[in-house]
Amino acid sequence: MKNVKAGLLIMSMLVALPVFAESPSKANLKPGQKIFVTGKVMDTDDNWLNDVNVSMRPIGGQTSTDPNGDFAVAFLWSEKLKPNKRGIIAALTFEKEGHLVKTIRITSIDFFFNSKPLVVKLEPKPIEKNIVGFTTPMNTFNAVGKESSGDAEFHVYIPASVDKVRAAFYLTRHGIGNITHPILQKFAQEQKVALVSMYGDPVQRGLTDVSLTDMHVKKLAELSGHTELVDAPILTFGHSNGTGFAACWPSQRPEQCIGWISFHPGFTEYLKFPNTENIPSMVMLGTEDKYFLRSRQDQTVQEMRQTRNAAMSTMMEAGVGHGPVDAEIVWKFVVEFCKAAIRVRLGESSELKPIMIEDGWLGANYDVEAGGRQHLKIAPYSEFQGDKSTANWLMDEQFAKAWQQYARTDHVEGK
Repeated sequence: MKNVKAGLLIMSMLVALPVFAESPSKANLKPGQKIFVTGKVMDTDDNWLNDVNVSMRPIGGQTSTDPNGDFAVAFLWSEKLKPNKRGIIAALTFEKEGHLVKTIRITSIDFFFNSKPLVVKLEPKPIEKNIVGFTTPMNTFNAVGKESSGDAEFHVYIPASVDKVRAAFYLTRHGIGNITHPILQKFAQEQKVALVSMYGDPVQRGLTDVSLTDMHVKKLAELSGHTELVDAPILTFGHSNGTGFAACWPSQRPEQCIGWISFHPGFTEYLKFPNTENIPSMVMLGTEDKYFLRSRQDQTVQEMRQTRNAAMSTMMEAGVGHGPVDAEIVWKFVVEFCKAAIRVRLGESSELKPIMIEDGWLGANYDVEAGGRQHLKIAPYSEFQGDKSTANWLMDEQFAKAWQQYARTDHVEGK
């Protein structure tokens, strides 16, 4: 997701520069004066990263990034700030689960007198060794028709206890997406699901022609020893512009897709792709996400419900920005959606069942003006009191209750 203007993107490719907030020059510094170093933290795909631990040692000062990846770490100025024997004055460290630690070593007092904010990018931790996969060059057109080329990575995780794959969960590693989280791997074991990840510019934002991935999925099937992976029904997940990834399979292959999830979409039009209305979907939105505040995708989903009778719902995460506050909470809820899709669409068979909107449940829409955690009313379709044409469509009673509970989740406290 390209979150910054072109000039900032150019700067991010150079040496990161801090902002010296309170003193424009060394001349007017006073001992004990509070100094701020500010900036933004992103992943290598330019998704803002919240809750990154930012610390500066041994000067002192610690903070974390806000919902949109911004930070300001403070320390008190001292004339004793001098390089150690290795020439280092301080080390500015950035830490977040699932990413490699990044340290910027400050070797000159001049570091604190530049006028631009830091732009820091954290790399994801490497894929686990026991996951089968490969890297291959590709030339594609993404979900909105823009040509893209480069290396693409394909990996699959299938628990050893699974004799035959029942379904596959496709995730783009763009943003939060990954197949290494214990919650997802437990889900894979319990439901006999293969976790398939795709990464790299040619695939992570979706494809105009998903058949370009067929040979690569076939290779994963061969490497894993599960040839049934090729034709397995699929679920999809995408974060930010990864929504294009999540939406392109239900759009192009609705006969194979069980359900799809958009987590904090960056581009609204992905949600309107043809055929997507016929596949159960959930659009998760952070109320503090700048992309949500700018585009109000909740209204897009309501429009889809009204004009296409779409099998869609939103989930509003109160106080959350573009990234998750707690990935574990998010994955637990995502798994609930996936289980419901498998339960309703597959049951005990291997053939997909069509969606009957009137057989589902409905949930009230979130009041954005009121904000905060809300108790949203749910009911079977026939009993719902309210505008059925715009209400959230939920697959069954079990998922409706999980959806209602999640709407009241305190993401900061984790309850």
